[in-house]
Amino acid sequence: IKYAGGEPLLRFEMIETLHSYALSLAQRRHIKLDGVILSNGTRLTEPIIASMQAMNLRLMISLDGLGDAHDQQRAYANGQRSSENVLDSIELALKYGLVPDISITVTSRNADSLPELLAWVLQRDLPFSINFYRENDHSVRQRDLKLAEEKIIAGMLAAYKVIEANLPQRSLLASLVDRANLAASHMRTCSVGHSYLVFDYLGQVSKCQMQLDKSVATVHADDVLALAQQDEHGIQNVPVEEKEGCRSCEWKYWCAGGCPLATYRATGHYDVKSPDCEIYKALYPEVLRLEGLRLLKWGIKKAPSQLA
Repeated sequence: IKYAGGEPLLRFEMIETLHSYALSLAQRRHIKLDGVILSNGTRLTEPIIASMQAMNLRLMISLDGLGDAHDQQRAYANGQRSSENVLDSIELALKYGLVPDISITVTSRNADSLPELLAWVLQRDLPFSINFYRENDHSVRQRDLKLAEEKIIAGMLAAYKVIEANLPQRSLLASLVDRANLAASHMRTCSVGHSYLVFDYLGQVSKCQMQLDKSVATVHADDVLALAQQDEHGIQNVPVEEKEGCRSCEWKYWCAGGCPLATYRATGHYDVKSPDCEIYKALYPEVLRLEGLRLLKWGIKKAPSQLA
């Protein structure tokens, strides 16, 4: 279960109620439950940290850069800077043993600053993921956010150099190129329309958090997941083998064709390759190279007899 917003920590008491209920149901039905809060990192406090730890809730914080690189994308509504508060929250969480995942959203605004940010994250050995900006109805006028191919590739490759010099022990195969997961083959980029549901505060159910205005059911339906799977009007998450431009690609079972909604916004089709295809292809070989270097650094620590 992911608790997201807006900013979910504004309603943390509700999260406590919901997650306590979810934990009791999971225990009763012998289901393993994993919970995470996706936060902008501006509302974290010591009591919230203590409560999250008591409920075994993980924390993910959005951080798009250090200083201006973050503030130009995530300032407060009144225009004031938020980056210092976010960094303070990360340090506060670490002080009490709650290690946050760092979610980095890459745009043409902050691509150049990625190396500095990755150095900061790796210095603290924080888990992280690098995601590409997705245009939405509220951001369409801010054209400088759009992914300029050469600029994104250059910024990402520069960030990879920083990672190469500070290789972590954890695998990064699912963390370094947007929604791509190079750790395992798969037919779809995400689980939208198959094993994923989004609930809003009114009990409306959507297939994707980017389409909250297109509900497919309410919480009162007998089989909410079936209704999402059967829906033919909202986002369609087709298998990569059905996407034009992907069928003959060597990366198709690891990329799966990119975010279907981003593709639809750019092309008007769900069954074609991602508009960011050339960015992906430029980066995938470097991700595999980094994983190889990481394994050489951390993975081969066995006795000679175990390597035979």
